[in-house]
Amino acid sequence: MEHMQGRPGHVVVGVDGSENSKRAFDFALSIAQQHQQEMEIVAAFTEPGYEYIPADVYGIARKQAEHVLDEFTARAEGSGVQLSTVASEGDAAGVLVEASDVASLVVLGKRGRSRFAGRFLGSVSASVAAHSRCPSLVVPAKRDVKELPEAQYAKMPDSPGWAETGVITAEGVEDATDFRGSVVVGIDVDAHPVETALHGARYAQDHDLKLILVAAEPLSGSLWIPVSPIYRAEIPDIRREVAAQLEAVTVQVASQTDVPVQWRFYDAHPSDVLAEASQTAAFVVVGTRGRGGFTGLLLGSISQAVLNRAVAPVLVVPSPVKN
Repeated sequence: MEHMQGRPGHVVVGVDGSENSKRAFDFALSIAQQHQQEMEIVAAFTEPGYEYIPADVYGIARKQAEHVLDEFTARAEGSGVQLSTVASEGDAAGVLVEASDVASLVVLGKRGRSRFAGRFLGSVSASVAAHSRCPSLVVPAKRDVKELPEAQYAKMPDSPGWAETGVITAEGVEDATDFRGSVVVGIDVDAHPVETALHGARYAQDHDLKLILVAAEPLSGSLWIPVSPIYRAEIPDIRREVAAQLEAVTVQVASQTDVPVQWRFYDAHPSDVLAEASQTAAFVVVGTRGRGGFTGLLLGSISQAVLNRAVAPVLVVPSPVKN
């Protein structure tokens, strides 16, 4: 991805031997291969914390971590990627955040075992996504749409889908619920939208995908309540203003990439829209913080909700730090 070339460094991947970390490793290896980058494989471990440690026990955690690293090194044999390995004592999230300081991308599984064990979001995945100094790619387990049953309530029986929720789209969008063959970028029009979108555009270009910029703001508070066509309800002017801003962002992004770009605005909660989109999209991109339609994007609300619920890989792009 070109965005990784924008800052010096290499690809870092956190592993623990779990199936999910193997999937994350394969993503990282593919990216490193495509862009001829070096890759650092990191396994974190912690030694027992009590005072007296028998001689035959001390060091076993490190040995286990090194064994995992050996397995993944063998997995990359013949890839042509230059590898380095690090068995680092400490909390997994802290280890990966520290590694992100000189990396271009950090890749990790959504869940794992051992030193990444079942920490779910709120720990390793969320902590790395929130504090990484470079973009972080959180890779879920193999996609299973059954994992996201709550998203189904957004679709009305015998209806075209989200058409009744106040969707405003670019011209030529036939089905606002279809994100197949695309990279979806969650856009906050007030928080570096072009920069965030370009991260998604570069991935889309690498994989011959289209780019869909999505903004959302709920008409009915936190609830996703369809607007009945019986009453011919109109989307409030503020929604149309946001849609117009989103269209302007799309024009800027389209001028800087050869990737086909669409935009879609939903009168709905952002996390609901992006979680639903992840069921068919190849990839979802969000920023770490924002305002407006993606208020509180500091992985305490929307970004964390997307990471928890998404069934596609999620790239989290750090927002520029204001001095």
